[in-house]
Amino acid sequence: MKIKIRQAKNEDIEQIVEVERKAWGEKGAADPQKFESRIKTFPEGTLVAESDNKIIGVVATEIINYKDWESKNFSWYDITDNGFIKNTHNPNGDIIYGVDLSVIPEAPSRVGTSLLECIGKLAIQHNFRGGMLGGRMPGYHEFNNKYSPEEYVKQKTQTKNGLEPLDPEIRFYLRAGLKVIKIIPNYFKDKESLNYGIILFWENPAYNKWYRWLVAKLFKV
Repeated sequence: MKIKIRQAKNEDIEQIVEVERKAWGEKGAADPQKFESRIKTFPEGTLVAESDNKIIGVVATEIINYKDWESKNFSWYDITDNGFIKNTHNPNGDIIYGVDLSVIPEAPSRVGTSLLECIGKLAIQHNFRGGMLGGRMPGYHEFNNKYSPEEYVKQKTQTKNGLEPLDPEIRFYLRAGLKVIKIIPNYFKDKESLNYGIILFWENPAYNKWYRWLVAKLFKV
């Protein structure tokens, strides 16, 4: 299956919302107004994955200033303007922040990783310090009587790649090169994660390096 990743357009919104519904269900899906606002506010920051002219995945981001949020126990609703990003997107910021990553269940496993890689390329292009997002830990509800959230994120299990995080979503993000830097209670409404969010960070290896322009050119989205 050939996958193309490109910048989202307003005419994609109907398909994007359908991807959201398949990924998160009717209640968890972002509505069209949120995607209209995201595309208008930061056009480069919303990308879609397409196969056979059908959208099968989407990632939405904004720009923030790291120091504005570093010491806060913020929620997803706080840092993303309830998903609209209009009032939280900071064009002069130094971090690209993940607002949403959605992939239809039947899509190839590499789609989510490819979308994240393209956001990494965008961070290199703009010389951001890196990328950051708040993720789920959907397996925690099965282990909360045994581990604290901090203990849970450190638990390992044997996979074909060796010892990796017990939680499948944490495993996905660590495989993509991110690292857990913080755990926040009441980050978002998610029964499986018991409303905890894990803040993950990807460091731009070319940040402020003399060769960043070459890297940006080579990896231009």
